[in-house]
Amino acid sequence: MKNLKLEPENFRGAVGLFPTKPRLYADGIRPGELGMALRTGINEQNQGEVEMTDFVKEYLNELENRMEKILNEQKPMLLRAARMVADQIKQDKLVYVFGSGGHSNMMAEEMFHRAGGFACVSPVFADAIRIPHIPFGERCAGLAPYILDAYNIGKDDLLILVNGYGINPVTIETALECQKRGVKVIAVTSTDYAEKLPKDFPGRHPSGKNLHEMFAVTLLTYMEYGDAILQMPGIASKVGAYSTFGNAFICNSIVIYACEMLVNDGIEPPIINSINVEGGLEKNQKLYAKYRPLIKWL
Repeated sequence: MKNLKLEPENFRGAVGLFPTKPRLYADGIRPGELGMALRTGINEQNQGEVEMTDFVKEYLNELENRMEKILNEQKPMLLRAARMVADQIKQDKLVYVFGSGGHSNMMAEEMFHRAGGFACVSPVFADAIRIPHIPFGERCAGLAPYILDAYNIGKDDLLILVNGYGINPVTIETALECQKRGVKVIAVTSTDYAEKLPKDFPGRHPSGKNLHEMFAVTLLTYMEYGDAILQMPGIASKVGAYSTFGNAFICNSIVIYACEMLVNDGIEPPIINSINVEGGLEKNQKLYAKYRPLIKWL
């Protein structure tokens, strides 16, 4: 492969000191031929290497198998959850979503102001338990009542409570507080951690309670102990996280089923349009006018 070099007069621009774009040249190669030169060089370098196992394909198969299992084994429960959501929307109420720890928090983001999702979703965010603060924030006792108070969540409100492990103090305290307040809850979680971790594990709520045992409407992601699903030779730990896929599939399945129910009831679902397509933002304005006074982050 021919030698590539970064022109000196552009180096400072390349590292961000100036806004100019660096120019990458190859000896004897015109700029339009650079991509071909790079690809050719990579192909030359790969000659003689051992053919790699397609672990990504295996990963995809594992993801598909788990999500198919959710649909095949839990469709009745998905429909119950969707009916709860549809009924809240028919009553002109919000649907709250709280991912009570670490990466589970992404489900509040996933369902909020999401193209193809409900405009009436109010995400429950608490900085103390978001990614920069794990695992300490989600293990802090006493936070849950204040989090619910901050969003005025009370009797007959609906909360989708998502936590992959279903054991940490913030999750269990939120569940207990919702039971105390008369909040309706859809739990999205798993059982493997709850069943395998000892009752005195530091990440558990002192009560030893498990989220999957606390509510009638509970959806399981089938996340395995350890989360990651691929075992690769030469690596002691498994790779390829699963939990976010399971959580997102369940949450979006609830939205889809609830939409179908609302249409069957003669109600147009309040669906957010992508603001990155022509006319999307304009279509959302009526929804913004209705829900901005009610949703903290909209």
